[in-house]
Amino acid sequence: MRHIKLSSTGVSLVVILPLFWIGVTCQVPGYSINVASSVSVQEGLCVSIPCTFTAEGVSTFTNAIGLWIRTDTNPWHIVASNDESRPGEKPNFHLTGNPDTGNCSLTITDARRGDEETYYFRYENRKDSTKSYSYTSAKHNKPRITVTDLTEEPVISDLGTVIAGVEKTVTCSPPGNCPATSLTFQWRKSNVPDIWRENSPAITFTPSLDDNGTTITCEMTNSKGTTTQRTIRLNVYSPPNITITWEINGKQNNKPDPIRVDEGSSMILKCSVQSDLEVNVTWTDGKNKVLQHGSGKELKLQLYNITTNQTGVYTCSAMNEHLTRSTNISVTVQYLFIIVNISITSSKGGVLPVSQQVPIDPAETLTLACRVDGYPTVRVVWIKGEFRTNISTVSNSGASAMVNVTSSMADVYRCLAWNEIGFKEQWIRVGTKQESTAQPVTDSVSLRDIAIGLMCGLSVSVLIIILYTLITRKKLSMNKKYVKAEEPPANVEPSKDVIYVNINASHSKPQETKDNGTQLDSKDATPDHENVQYSAITFKSKPFKVPSSQPETEYTEIKAKKTKA
Repeated sequence: MRHIKLSSTGVSLVVILPLFWIGVTCQVPGYSINVASSVSVQEGLCVSIPCTFTAEGVSTFTNAIGLWIRTDTNPWHIVASNDESRPGEKPNFHLTGNPDTGNCSLTITDARRGDEETYYFRYENRKDSTKSYSYTSAKHNKPRITVTDLTEEPVISDLGTVIAGVEKTVTCSPPGNCPATSLTFQWRKSNVPDIWRENSPAITFTPSLDDNGTTITCEMTNSKGTTTQRTIRLNVYSPPNITITWEINGKQNNKPDPIRVDEGSSMILKCSVQSDLEVNVTWTDGKNKVLQHGSGKELKLQLYNITTNQTGVYTCSAMNEHLTRSTNISVTVQYLFIIVNISITSSKGGVLPVSQQVPIDPAETLTLACRVDGYPTVRVVWIKGEFRTNISTVSNSGASAMVNVTSSMADVYRCLAWNEIGFKEQWIRVGTKQESTAQPVTDSVSLRDIAIGLMCGLSVSVLIIILYTLITRKKLSMNKKYVKAEEPPANVEPSKDVIYVNINASHSKPQETKDNGTQLDSKDATPDHENVQYSAITFKSKPFKVPSSQPETEYTEIKAKKTKA
């Protein structure tokens, strides 16, 4: 059997080479790490530890493996990894960096007292394990994690502008936007006696004007029971108040919605906004087309020579980055209807012209059709006859009317249409071929014309009544018998205050006699002087003074006393 003898030199090499390799591994060039040596985090909060490294003299890799390992553990106590086959044993430790880009950043969430320890990073090459490296040498920093008591206040999100009636969401979170797995939150409101909301880091509420000046407090508590809090004050603004007014033909109109305006009129829609906030104001139509826009507290929309196409809903909107408020109003364009079409159809076939007299044969039947359009709702009838006083409705079917005419019914036919605004008519003459032609006539009468006509008619009626009363009184006075007043003596001057003379006696005129001296019978008496009695009355210009106890009298009644014949 052959034995191999090793010299002392050979033994030394066998022992020294491994030790040398270990030393080279720790000191090999091209491997470096940049990370903090000490990190502090409050209990329940989180911390991100930036970290970069190089390996094999480069900082970019393919499918590199990164491991964070707790020191002084054997086997390794991996706390974070990007290797699915070796997941980290601490769920609150996360390798957030990408080892392929030389990033070894570590994030610790929901820090606990048990997390206090020193950790190091290890790089591994999947293809060549000899190039893997643990950054444990003295020249490499190994972060030491320290967990302290919770003292930092939570962070409340910015509410922005708070407007009454506008829903708001507010959040409360740990500092640094850390996930709060072991933290609990509850909310208090200064005008609410007990806990307002609990067990939720985010709440949604609708403020009111009563909330102006109140405070909201978020309380954050960790698993140890330590609580910190933050308070904010609410400044609540009133929402924009929008009022729409309008003017029609220069006159302000306060009638309720919808607005009714006559076709061809002019109208101004005015949008007034009361708000403590700066807003942009716009006018839009029913198709959301912007008709006018501006900023400030008032915006006018001017509509001239309005047509039926402008009937619809108009909306005034006030908006800013926080809210949009809108108010709308309906506009209805009224128009005096138009006689769209009068058509004449003969039973012999064909359509006859309307603008001339329409001849009709004895064996022929003409169909007259009238169609109208307008707003408000239009009614239409055919009227037979020359004069409106002899109206006979032949047919009425709403916005269209039709009548059949034979030769025995030849006459003037009127298409009469009306609505709340006024009426129109168009007439044609149906006759024999020997009759003269007649052109159609169109009348248009507005409600104002009708009102004027009624007032004129009423005035004439009143005048007739007054004239009739005066004539009647005159006739009655002529039928009264006259008496003769006693004239004052010639040598006596009547008093200046006397405006009438009392009647002391009455007598009738002596009966006339015939030539033979006989009296005339009543039938022979002159008709104009039958039973006539006379009275002479003297008047003075100065009125008679009546004692104050009696009302003044400026007239007298003269009664006649009949005498027996």
